[in-house]
Amino acid sequence: MIPFSPPRIDDRTIKAVEEALRSGWITTGPRTKEFERKLAAYCGVQRVIALNSWTNACELVLR
Repeated sequence: MIPFSPPRIDDRTIKAVEEALRSGWITTGPRTKEFERKLAAYCGVQRVIALNSWTNACELVLR
């Protein structure tokens, strides 16, 4: 079988996941805010909202 997309899980990734789990912030919080800030800067926009799925993002756009 040919793998579709083998995961890249190195020590850095494992450490980041462990830190997120131990922090208690796994759905919102400082890392999400940092991601939103960096993505907004990259896109040259004022605000970005991170959502948990494409479905929720599509619903937000359509509303």
